[in-house]
Amino acid sequence: MNQRNHRLSELIYREIGSIILTEMRDPRFKDLTITGVKLNDDLSYAKVYFTIPDHTKIKETAKALNHAQGFFRSKIGERIDIKYIPQIKFYFDESQQNADKIEQIFREIHSEKLNS
Repeated sequence: MNQRNHRLSELIYREIGSIILTEMRDPRFKDLTITGVKLNDDLSYAKVYFTIPDHTKIKETAKALNHAQGFFRSKIGERIDIKYIPQIKFYFDESQQNADKIEQIFREIHSEKLNS
């Protein structure tokens, strides 16, 4: 990732978080956390990653976020001075779930060693 890509990813990350906190009224976004933004090499496409505590609402939340992507793009365009605003797609960030699963496996292994 080059410097420009990294800077723009960070800007979009901050702005989307700010937009959700200050301008979104949808209750589905109340406990939402933006965890990262990854831009492709030509800066035309942004993958925005999020987490929510209630994992039963992942699909519903992703659908709502992606439905509002035009709103996010227009707000980002107002806040960041760039020629082209990237297309935005929201994805659930599974890294915390994966880390929890790995930690659970380690606990089970440790417990088995203590019991043997």
